[in-house]
Amino acid sequence: MRCAIYARVSTELDSQKTSIHNQIDLFTNYIAEKGWEITKIYTDKQSGTKSNRPGLKALIEDGKNGKFDVILAKELSRLARSGQLSYKVRDICLDHSIDIVCLDGSINTLEKDDRNFGLYAWLYENESISTSKRSKTAKKTKARRGLFVGSNPPYGYYSDKGVLKVRADETPNVVKRIYNDYIEGQGMDSIAKQLSLEKVPTPSLIANKSNATVYWHASSIKLILSNQHYCGDLVQNRTETVSVTKTKRKPVSKEDMIILEGTHEAIISREVFQIVQTMLKNRMRTKTAPKKHLFTNVLYCSNCGKGMWYKQNQRGYRCGGNIKHGNIFCPNRTIVREKELKYAILNDLNELTNGFSTEDLLKQVEQKLNSKQRKLQNELVQVESKINNWNDRNQKYFDSYCDGIITHEQYEQYSKNNLEKIAQSEAVKAQINIQLEECKNQTFTMDLKSKLKEFASIQDLTTKLLHSLVKKVTCTIDGNVNIHYTFVNPFQ
Repeated sequence: MRCAIYARVSTELDSQKTSIHNQIDLFTNYIAEKGWEITKIYTDKQSGTKSNRPGLKALIEDGKNGKFDVILAKELSRLARSGQLSYKVRDICLDHSIDIVCLDGSINTLEKDDRNFGLYAWLYENESISTSKRSKTAKKTKARRGLFVGSNPPYGYYSDKGVLKVRADETPNVVKRIYNDYIEGQGMDSIAKQLSLEKVPTPSLIANKSNATVYWHASSIKLILSNQHYCGDLVQNRTETVSVTKTKRKPVSKEDMIILEGTHEAIISREVFQIVQTMLKNRMRTKTAPKKHLFTNVLYCSNCGKGMWYKQNQRGYRCGGNIKHGNIFCPNRTIVREKELKYAILNDLNELTNGFSTEDLLKQVEQKLNSKQRKLQNELVQVESKINNWNDRNQKYFDSYCDGIITHEQYEQYSKNNLEKIAQSEAVKAQINIQLEECKNQTFTMDLKSKLKEFASIQDLTTKLLHSLVKKVTCTIDGNVNIHYTFVNPFQ
């Protein structure tokens, strides 16, 4: 029996992190008694009411792909604390013949014991709703006492038992600089780009967030410029969740916000803060929808993978990563002219069309197609070899974890890196298989000839034609473009 283990805690607290290890120890003992095979351990440190947990999403995806026969969890609430999510997980398991076993004895579909599934799903959701209400009430009480109750203090501050205090590092000066730069006329994108260039720590890095980025964004600058905390006031209860099972938040009316003035040391004077608020309002303007150009969402930078944006003042496309974050993110400053790019694609398609014009050339196309097929098969063998190697590594890491050679955190990190590589290779493998199927298709040559015949009568590259024949175009730092077609190009 192939078994998948799922363990979850709701917070990043050390006591709860230990609970992950305790859950896994229970599972390994249980599985050893049963003589099952552990395929993978999935873990999350998030609320069970949320469906976008990385561990749960990977568990569901692997289950759909038939990678295990049974899911082992401490209790149903570890998998889900909302009725809707509980039933979704159950239905996916039913559709793919996967059993669910909970160590608390509540659910065991192997023994046909799931008669109380609905009752447990209801109980756990109601428990979450009650816990959420108690938590909100407690936070509001603290907020009215002038204590900070947010998960992360504003950039430049730290929380000392709920009291905001100015950090003894450069972050308060960064806040002052942002306000001064904005008052002096710099835009939010410009400020963000300069801070990124100087490698100034971002708010997410200071907060030690798991998804922290080294790049500043205009949205982060705007949040700092509009945050009233910086002039010494506490403004809390500004938003609330739509429901306990949803991550979406809605704004709260100003009357229901909890606003207390002068609760902590200010970083920005109230006068400067008000000047900036006036400037923010004056600079706001109704934006028209950005004009979409021919190669929008088609042309990409081959260096960083970001889409290339059309710059009206430069009359061409530039790497979006370079425009937004500068050379620190991507050094590609090449300008691609739309007219030249259209000519390159039209010329390429013309040559391809001419390749189907005579019987002799048709035979040549078929020969190239056979050569392309052999090349793709070699690429497929190499990709499958890489996937097998990474799977073997994963198993070795798991064995090392079970033997106590590496810690659980190390196993998770190694496994995560390997799984990312496997996922990338699986995507490449899928694309190669699609191209192989096209090469093997006996009517491929005739179908492509017919498709290109329609193009032969068209003198200009329209949006419809572009998207029907071209998947994407990539541009290097040297200005070389590579056209990726929606079909196998035997001449490529």
